[in-house]
Amino acid sequence: MVRSILWAAALLALGAPASAQTVDWRAAGGDLFGRATAEAGSAPADAGEGDVPRLAALSQPFQAEIARAAAAHGLDEKLLHALVLTESAYQPAALSPAGAGGLTQLMPDTARELGVDDRFDPVQNLRGGADYLARQLLRFGDLRLALGAYNAGPGRVARLGRVPDIAETQAYVIAVIDCYLALTAGQAPRNSRHCRPRVHP
Repeated sequence: MVRSILWAAALLALGAPASAQTVDWRAAGGDLFGRATAEAGSAPADAGEGDVPRLAALSQPFQAEIARAAAAHGLDEKLLHALVLTESAYQPAALSPAGAGGLTQLMPDTARELGVDDRFDPVQNLRGGADYLARQLLRFGDLRLALGAYNAGPGRVARLGRVPDIAETQAYVIAVIDCYLALTAGQAPRNSRHCRPRVHP
């Protein structure tokens, strides 16, 4: 049920058709927009193999750890990969000037709140980052707002009702979504710069 709520919210944010139905992205083969189903966790019995595009398996760093953390919190692993790409480019020892650390760049206070003892331990950090992102998705019901809250803080997003007009946060939201789309398209980026859509003349 939680997974369906998270992904219904994410799909609406990315422009998928709104409906009263829930979405089970796993039943849809892991593609970006999933398949709307009458009940969470089910897919139409007559769904053919050609109805939904099947994606190649990911081959990113920390693949197993990210898959486990994402599954534990009802997230698409590609979204968690996209967040890690943008936050740390898969560098578990990454430390920002503001003091955020680890693969998902947790601040010390946030890490303590999430029960993460060692922010630089990949398993603990991924578990905490997935938990925190899932909380924002449940709170805001919108992928862009959830990502804005992850970057700029949920209080600020709640007060404004939108992604703050902070250049870093605006760029962050775009970068995570670009990486999510790139991963969904079968690409294997190693940092967020590789996720940017190519502009053809």
